[in-house]
Amino acid sequence: MGTCSIFLCLLLLCGALGLTTSPARVRLHCYTCSFAKPCYPVPTECRDDEACGVSVGTSDQNEVIERKGCLPRAQCPLPGHTTYWSRSYMLQHRCCEQDLCNMATTSQRLPSLLLTALVLLVTSFTWAGHLLR
Repeated sequence: MGTCSIFLCLLLLCGALGLTTSPARVRLHCYTCSFAKPCYPVPTECRDDEACGVSVGTSDQNEVIERKGCLPRAQCPLPGHTTYWSRSYMLQHRCCEQDLCNMATTSQRLPSLLLTALVLLVTSFTWAGHLLR
C-alpha cells in the first residue's frame, strides 16, 4: 500500500468515526419586524438554535397581526399567545431554514410550482387555439 492509499484509508476511517472537523454551522439571517404596521423588515442574525419565522396572531374579533424574526426551533410547531395593544391574540408560527426566507406575508403567499405550471399550460393551449383559427 502506498502512502497515498494509507492516507485515504485513514481519512475514510476518521470520517466514519466522526473525527474529522466539519465547518461551523453558519447562522441564519432573517427579516425582523414587530407587530406594528407597516412592517419595515430589518435583516438580523439569529442564534444557533433559531430559525427564521413569521408569527401570525388572530384575536377573538378576527383581527390579524404579524411579526417576523428569529424563533427558537422548538417553538416553531407550537401555537402561542400574546397581548398587543391590550388585545389577546392566538399565534401560529411558520418557520423556514434559509437566509431571509421569512419575507413573504400571509397575504403574499406565492403559488406553488405545480399551480404555476398548470396556469402556464392552460394559457399556452388557449393562445395556441387562437393562433390556429
